[in-house]
This record gives sequence, structure tokens and C-alpha cells, in this order.
Amino acid sequence: MSRQSLAGNGEFRVERLRYRDISSIAALERLVFSEPMSLGNLWRHALSDRTAYLVIHRHNTVIAYFGFTFCERYAHVLANATHPDYRRQGLAHRLLSEGEQVARARSARAFIGEVRCSNLVQLKALQAMNWHIAGQMLAFFGNGENAYVVIKVFD
Repeated sequence: MSRQSLAGNGEFRVERLRYRDISSIAALERLVFSEPMSLGNLWRHALSDRTAYLVIHRHNTVIAYFGFTFCERYAHVLANATHPDYRRQGLAHRLLSEGEQVARARSARAFIGEVRCSNLVQLKALQAMNWHIAGQMLAFFGNGENAYVVIKVFD
């Protein structure tokens, strides 16, 4: 993984998940998602050899992460989250770019995921990175909200 210095915030490190990061990821999920993944499900995914998590630390605290699981020739996105205090600094872009390298190394040809239809900021950011809307799933989320199915086919 690499290191990157971003606009006045010092050094950020992109690394593979360490088990000690799981509680930080759970806290970040609760902070940013209305339907966070349970701690049990986070552990289940983290222990699976079919799942990859990349994290960015700041002073040994997870401030952003990207998780995906391998399903044949594609990687399904579990979550991509950045702490609100660190948004708009390119962290998600860095994680998705490095995640693509990890997915390609495991023979994946694309990422596929779901984005809340109301999350226009996320959708716009993904589209800027060559993700495309492939369809829509009605009442996908627990609260009944629809989801866009998004895909990024690797070049």
C-alpha cells in the first residue's frame, strides 16, 4: 500500500485491515450510515478470505475505509466510508483506486455496489471515477429507500 500527503493534514496511510481496526470501523459505520453493519457481520467479513478491507489511518485511528468481497469475476462493495471531518480530501478516491489494484490482483474485472438514490454526492463522486449506474433496486434498504446499482468495469 502507499502513503500520500494530502492538503495540510499530514501523512495518511492506506493499509490492509488489522483486526484491531474493526471496532473503529464499526464506530465509523454508526457515525455515517443510517443502517450500519453489525459488529458481528464486520467480523465475519474481516475473517473471510473472500473479503478485502483497506483503511486509512490518521494517528492510528481509522478515518476512512473501503471493503469489498469477491464473487467470481467481480468484487461487490460492502462499504466505503470517510469520517465527516476528513471528507473532500481525496481519501475515498485513493481507497477506491488502491482497491481496484487489489481486486485486479484477485482476477476481478469490475466493482459492483449499491448507492442510496438520495446520496447524490456519492453518486457524483463515483461517476467522476468512471462508475456507471446499471439499474435501480426498489426498496433495497431497510428503510424502504431505493438504491442505484453502480458498476466500475476495470480498463
